[in-house]
Amino acid sequence: MSAADDAATSSPGAFDRMWTLVRRAPLAAAVIALALVGLGISIYLTVDHYSGVEPVCIVGSVFDCVKVTTSAFSVIPGTPIPITIPGMLWFVVSGGFAAAMLWYLAHEQREPSRLRLWFVLWAGVGLVFVLYLVYAEIVQLRAICPWCTGVHVLTLVIFLLALRLWQDGPPEIDTRKVAKPATTRATVATPSVASSATSAAVPTAAPRSPTGQRPPRRRR
Repeated sequence: MSAADDAATSSPGAFDRMWTLVRRAPLAAAVIALALVGLGISIYLTVDHYSGVEPVCIVGSVFDCVKVTTSAFSVIPGTPIPITIPGMLWFVVSGGFAAAMLWYLAHEQREPSRLRLWFVLWAGVGLVFVLYLVYAEIVQLRAICPWCTGVHVLTLVIFLLALRLWQDGPPEIDTRKVAKPATTRATVATPSVASSATSAAVPTAAPRSPTGQRPPRRRR
């Protein structure tokens, strides 16, 4: 069998296991999917920032991506580093928290007791920063960047999912091992014991007299 046939044979099993894992932990799987989308948007905005290319954006009314992405609020205060880089880190770590939950579940192991609490705190930090950026767009700049708004919505949803995961707690893991049936030991008699038992069960013959006749039995 070729390597391609082996991959085709093993792929359905891997897909089934992955699908079962997603069904057992749909919230954690949703966090990973949202984190990947947010990471993609952050990478796109970062590349546009350093290349000097204007992002594809709806222009008109209150929508103005260039005004937002080139403002003082688009970089870390006091540095030329765009805030999309911390955004990428935030999405990577958020997805890492959810991936850790799936890993423990796949290996039928208990999660660390504070894993979900740390995830909620991490997600809360991202939400607070997003609220600051929303305030900057609406109040200070009076312009909205649809790409940034997408990141803000993703951050809010991930925070809500993290909060729900923390409230639900880790799934129950069955750590009980299947008890093996006890083997019945048969008692085998040794040859000496078996022979002695056989000899004891057979009655011994009465001694014969010199004439060849057995002595008469005594009457009681």
